[in-house]
Amino acid sequence: MRTPLVALLLASAFFTMSACQEDAPAVPVDEFPVDENLPPAVVDLPAPPPASAFEIVEKNDDDTLRVEGLIGYRDRHMDQNVVVRGVVMEVKGDCDPKRARQRGESCPQPHLVIRDDADARHEMMVVGYTNDFLKKARVREGESYAFKGVYQRMAEGFVSSENGLLKLEAIDDNEVPKG
Repeated sequence: MRTPLVALLLASAFFTMSACQEDAPAVPVDEFPVDENLPPAVVDLPAPPPASAFEIVEKNDDDTLRVEGLIGYRDRHMDQNVVVRGVVMEVKGDCDPKRARQRGESCPQPHLVIRDDADARHEMMVVGYTNDFLKKARVREGESYAFKGVYQRMAEGFVSSENGLLKLEAIDDNEVPKG
């Protein structure tokens, strides 16, 4: 029983390898004559990007961190108190608990999604506040704020995020109530 199985495996390997071999060219490359009358080939490539295009700007002019800078240098800032300036792209979790219960649903934990600007590639979530605090602080989508908090991988009620999360302590001068 073992010998036919080994023979079958060897045969299938042989056929697989022979099917993967490329055919040799019909005419060897050396037989094509070079026409000395033709001009040399011209390659028109775009200019390479400047080195600054590959640099991650860590901080803003006001010494607050940029979202991209925080994510780009995450090992330097992880589990540290930071101040990040970002534009609020989305406010999530603004939900009426009574209506949600009537529909058999639960309200998601409130969180914000921030970026450096509307066209930025990187974004991160800001967590650890209540909807009442957000209303009191008058936070609006599309506006820029300084978010103070602890940069961490996970927070209560949230899964781990590749970009990390900001556990909020204050937005500008509005401190998140403790408790």
